[in-house]
Amino acid sequence: MHGTEIPAFARQYRTTCSTCHTAAPKLNVMGEAFRLNGYRMPDNNLLLRRDEPVPLGNEAWKDEWPRAIWPGEIPGQIPLALRVVLDANWTEATDAPTFTYRFPNEIYLLAGTTLGSTISTFLETEWSREEGLEVLQAKLLFQDLIPVLPDRTMNLWVGLQNPYLFTFADRQIDRAARLKFLWQEFSPMDLTVSDPSGGDDIVSANEFALGMTQPSIELNGLAAGRLYYALGVGQGAGGLTVDNNNRKDLYYKIRYKLGGLDLGGSYGPGGGPVTGSGGQLLDRSLTIEHFGYFGAEPTADGGSDTHRSFGINARALYGRWDVGMGLVRSEYEAPWGVQLDEGLSVTSVFGKVEWLGFPWLLGSFKLDSFRAVSDSAVSEEAIRLIPGVTVLIRQNVRGVIEAALFAKHEGTGVDSNSLWLRIDFSF
Repeated sequence: MHGTEIPAFARQYRTTCSTCHTAAPKLNVMGEAFRLNGYRMPDNNLLLRRDEPVPLGNEAWKDEWPRAIWPGEIPGQIPLALRVVLDANWTEATDAPTFTYRFPNEIYLLAGTTLGSTISTFLETEWSREEGLEVLQAKLLFQDLIPVLPDRTMNLWVGLQNPYLFTFADRQIDRAARLKFLWQEFSPMDLTVSDPSGGDDIVSANEFALGMTQPSIELNGLAAGRLYYALGVGQGAGGLTVDNNNRKDLYYKIRYKLGGLDLGGSYGPGGGPVTGSGGQLLDRSLTIEHFGYFGAEPTADGGSDTHRSFGINARALYGRWDVGMGLVRSEYEAPWGVQLDEGLSVTSVFGKVEWLGFPWLLGSFKLDSFRAVSDSAVSEEAIRLIPGVTVLIRQNVRGVIEAALFAKHEGTGVDSNSLWLRIDFSF
């Protein structure tokens, strides 16, 4: 339930998790429209906010501005929610398999609300025994920057946030089970290279991964409800908050949706929800996405590793079926600095098929092909199959069984075959 309709939003709007989620944190089409609208229900007469906010000032102050403070609001109840994740994991190993359970693996404190008609905020923190407490997101959303433009045309999101380069299979938007695709987690630091001069192995200082959250400023918006754009300036800097090279990363995103509920949360003339969903909101649509990311990271010897990534994917929703396929290509100019003066190319082809057998039962199958190759043939290659089953024990209690099976596995930066069992619940 990351960054979307957390239980705090369910309380504010007096609605169920399935209004915005297929199997939380996986969003349905209404949940994505809700997210893009700054955590406000789209104006389609399906739902109205019932938790009345507390006004901060008289409505008449708007007429007196700038001689008076523009009135705002705070939520009528504290907008906090908790998510607890329990995991058990079996992993194949060289000497003997390992079996570990983490009770709990992660605990999340989540908060989100609107602060008036055009400002929203969201907070996501994560605690684990291994990593301690981390702040994953803390952002402020300014919707409708230029009032004379149509609604949602131009918005500004500022703070520590997920760039959401792809909504397809993103950890916070479209991932019902546990495992991310390899391209989302890879960084050059994963590769260990032998020193051609015979010295110690060389490790890259570049720990940046495309799936990381980072401090950023993003301008985004919708055109005609179906075309989405975003331009962002990120800190980069791997897992750091302070910039490590005084160079900012740039990224852009473009998305277009054909058919079904549009990205603004409305149906076209004669359109409407797919019937027979049993409590889930289904859709018939085709969405195409593209992103570009341009960044730089310092190398261990004081140089700079510039990198660029491009991706494209297509996702089709047809009732109970959710099918998608994508390609991501990344180029790194000098991830090992002058110690190993050569570049690195990364290519990933990935796809998924999900089927909603019952409103509470989701079967999934993902395929992950990943290849990282440098000029000296230093390589990392993997083909991974990920079958999984997600069960909604209750709308806010989820069970997951998921396996990672490698048809090809060369290199040191990818994991072994494994099986995950997970229960997570939120309130």
